[in-house]
Amino acid sequence: MVTKGKAKYVYLDSTEKYNGEDTGKYTLTVALDDAEAKKLEDVGVKVRTVTPQEGKPYKARKFSTKYPLGFEMVKTAEGEAVGTDFGPESDIEVLWKAGAEHPMHGVATYLTAIKINNRTEGYKSADAEADDFFG
Repeated sequence: MVTKGKAKYVYLDSTEKYNGEDTGKYTLTVALDDAEAKKLEDVGVKVRTVTPQEGKPYKARKFSTKYPLGFEMVKTAEGEAVGTDFGPESDIEVLWKAGAEHPMHGVATYLTAIKINNRTEGYKSADAEADDFFG
């Protein structure tokens, strides 16, 4: 299945940490418009509403995998492989597979590949010296 949206939280170059513990999963949280959210809900996927400290609430879903995505599994719309070199607010399409249904979390969404239609920069620090270092 393919889901379109905006990348929000990108944990694809290392596994996500939650409450100080490693989840063991590579994850991508995607902001969804109402139509995409409904498509997911129609197949049993739970979609949550996120309310940021600044800005408007949005619907979102997290996609995950236990294994790092290969460099070739993340490409631009033009076909250029970019690996995990994209950041939040990139317009993306996520290819995923449905897993088993969980009573609380709904149908699992396993990340397979990502197409980036409008790419934003990856990691940026608030510290200019650190930005220069990571270049």
